[in-house]
Amino acid sequence: MTVLLITLLSAISAPDTIILDSTHQLFLDDHIVAHTEGITRRIMPAQKSPANPVVWGDYPWEQGRPLLYGSVLKDEGRYRMWYYMPRGVCYAESEDGITWTKPLMDQYPWEGQPSNIVVHLDDTAGEKEIFPWFYELFGVFRDDNDPDPQRRYKMGYLSIQRPYEGPDMDIFHPGSRRGLGVAASPDGIHWTNIDSFATCAIIDGSTHWAYDASKKQYHLYGRSKRRPPALEAAWGDDPWYQKHYWGRVVAHTSSPDFLNWKHTQPDSAPIVMGSDLQDAVATEIYGMGVFKYGDVFIGLVQHFENRPENVFLDIQLAVSHEGNTFRRIGDRSPFIANGGIGDWDRFNTAVANNPPIEDGDELRFYYSDRRYRHAPYNGNDSGPPVGGIGFATIKRDRFVAMEGNYEGGVIVTKHLIVTGETLHLNARAEWGEVLVEAIDGAGNTLATAKPIQEDGLDIPLVWETPLALEKGPIQLRITVKNGQLYSLWCE
Repeated sequence: MTVLLITLLSAISAPDTIILDSTHQLFLDDHIVAHTEGITRRIMPAQKSPANPVVWGDYPWEQGRPLLYGSVLKDEGRYRMWYYMPRGVCYAESEDGITWTKPLMDQYPWEGQPSNIVVHLDDTAGEKEIFPWFYELFGVFRDDNDPDPQRRYKMGYLSIQRPYEGPDMDIFHPGSRRGLGVAASPDGIHWTNIDSFATCAIIDGSTHWAYDASKKQYHLYGRSKRRPPALEAAWGDDPWYQKHYWGRVVAHTSSPDFLNWKHTQPDSAPIVMGSDLQDAVATEIYGMGVFKYGDVFIGLVQHFENRPENVFLDIQLAVSHEGNTFRRIGDRSPFIANGGIGDWDRFNTAVANNPPIEDGDELRFYYSDRRYRHAPYNGNDSGPPVGGIGFATIKRDRFVAMEGNYEGGVIVTKHLIVTGETLHLNARAEWGEVLVEAIDGAGNTLATAKPIQEDGLDIPLVWETPLALEKGPIQLRITVKNGQLYSLWCE
């Protein structure tokens, strides 16, 4: 049987006391954990939709490559998607997020016919006057904080000006100026430029952002470059590394309004995610999508394994508690993995620039992939230059499982101040038992909960004898036997 034994140890005072309230505490790291024994922190891979790919290249202007360099929003009862096309942006919409239509409009016709293009960098369209340095889409979000309805939607994009010589010249790409461009729209269809270079601290593609509503602050996570001394020392003798390692890393800056950023100069933003010695030689971090989940920031790390015989990009998980220091999770196994032979999503995964979309009890992660490998690659196992867009899902909170086998494993939390009357678990125990005990500091049993035998996203603990959770800090000792624990909270 599965046994999930929660032990509550009374404490008058404790150095690491955490408030346990209705915010779900995930076990992404050891934030609430004092120590474990016999427990494995397992990444729970997102399950890909059998409907994938839900968007494919149907029209000649997409050139077979609709990619989520872009965003998917659930907006006013419908799903809306802005995605990359070579030298521009296309738009699609859906009632269910699975079956998509591409509205054909007269705004930017293609060879005299309506199209779903909403930004087109074709000189004949006059768009170069509006977006003189637009190079590549980052994403779109709805900005209800801006009082101007003409700026209800904001777009972030990569600007590249070349040739350029001046104070903002990119030190990694001499002769060019690079940075975050910002555009606005009243409806997500008709766009005007606000600032081509809101910050030059971001130098390349795969830039993402997250909004922290509690602090009314935008966090920007974009490309920079580094060659850390530790990697140089360990990998420097590898000829592939010397020839092909660009040092891609993720830098971070912040803003109250998406226009005025804390760091604006090239190479001025601090690095928050990069490869390290746990990675394969020449691995780079291509980008990182970030979103606020409860009281933590979760990173979707675009892991770029760059080896001559096997070049690929997949998605790993990372976590931060303040938005500017990230750590990858567990054994770094993929959260969204590349597909296998015969699949559409073989080699090159990129995530949408938006938080996951809630769909009932599930979280939906939109991503794009390609049938061809990123350069450089020395082998022959690479397909044609086409790609598409799909999505993958997890059940609520189930990013990571703390699991124990039949021998059982133990989790002991830090001291917690419990603010609610009932403890709740998100756990999988349908083939066994969840048993909860409360004991005092001397090990005496204070109360025992009724056994739980279910797989549930919200399992309230019922005590067989009364227990006053609110009396001072407590600790939880969780023993997991052939089961998985995903989150804990109280109400």
